[in-house]
Amino acid sequence: MNYKIANLRSVVYAIGIATILAALTSCGSGNDTGSDTYVKLVKTARVQQDSLVDQKQFPATVEENQKINLAFRVAGPIRKIHVREGDFVKKGQLIAEMDARDYEVQKAAIQAQVEQLRSEYARVQQLHQRNSLADNDYEKMKAGKEMAEANLKNANDQLNDTRLYAPFSGYVAEVMFDDGALVNHGTPIATMIDVSKLRVEINLPPSMFLKRDAITKIECTQENIPGKTFALTLDNYNIKANNSGLYAIYLQHKPDANSLLAPGMNVSVKIYYTTSFNSLLSLPANAVFEKDNENYVWLVEDNTIHSKKIVLSEQIRDGNLQVSYGLKAGDQVVIGGLNLLKENDTVEVIATPGKSNVGNLL
Repeated sequence: MNYKIANLRSVVYAIGIATILAALTSCGSGNDTGSDTYVKLVKTARVQQDSLVDQKQFPATVEENQKINLAFRVAGPIRKIHVREGDFVKKGQLIAEMDARDYEVQKAAIQAQVEQLRSEYARVQQLHQRNSLADNDYEKMKAGKEMAEANLKNANDQLNDTRLYAPFSGYVAEVMFDDGALVNHGTPIATMIDVSKLRVEINLPPSMFLKRDAITKIECTQENIPGKTFALTLDNYNIKANNSGLYAIYLQHKPDANSLLAPGMNVSVKIYYTTSFNSLLSLPANAVFEKDNENYVWLVEDNTIHSKKIVLSEQIRDGNLQVSYGLKAGDQVVIGGLNLLKENDTVEVIATPGKSNVGNLL
């Protein structure tokens, strides 16, 4: 009887020890238990749709904003040219003047005629009001006076046209005649250019023209001005291709006091534009692990992880790997500690601390 009790006590003791060991084991690392009884904390990242900025380069020549030929509207000998080539002139500044003697005489003669007709018209008007003059005679007198006044205005305009003024502020690029030269009306006397803005025209192939809405920045460089770039803005474009199948794009540069660009300079125009790859995604490098010589990630779905085979692109951008197959934008993948996980593990995602909660102290 004592022997049976001793054996029973031994069995109870063994069962107790086994229970305690099982309890201790269940509170351990959990590596030997099922994923349904142990939750692992993980950090994750979202797969991003990648967008690259590419650039193309085109040769071009800088042109002035506008260029015009200045000419008198009347004919005659030039009395004085007041500018020289290279001069900067302001809008309204006198460029040249013509010998105005003939136009002054013409105006004086017409002025005298107008004054006489106005005097006669005043007398005729009184007679007409008293019904002492026929309507036809009155209308003829009135028309003659108005025609003479129109001739006087024309003579006055011609006299004013003997002086040539700058239509805008800019530089005198060329002077064609000297003082005393006899010129006809419409003959160019000088050429002015406006450099308040500079124009650059480039021709784009259709493939690049279609990307015009994706342009993020345009700039140009000049080989004789090293280390400096000049910002350009899109002004307009021609919707129809030229005979070479290229589309003209018109750009502008607003020069400042330190700008060294000038009309006639050859420049290299760089166009930056975004290029989106529908099948190219990016994710952190520490989200990828290797198995059987293939690349995998731990994909998190409903707090459970599954290994997902992926194909990487050869490109690396900003420290991230680019994925060409196996994932989609927005997928949640585990980053870090990848070798400690296994298929179908239950996980809890660690919240990323906000920028205002440095050190996760709040």
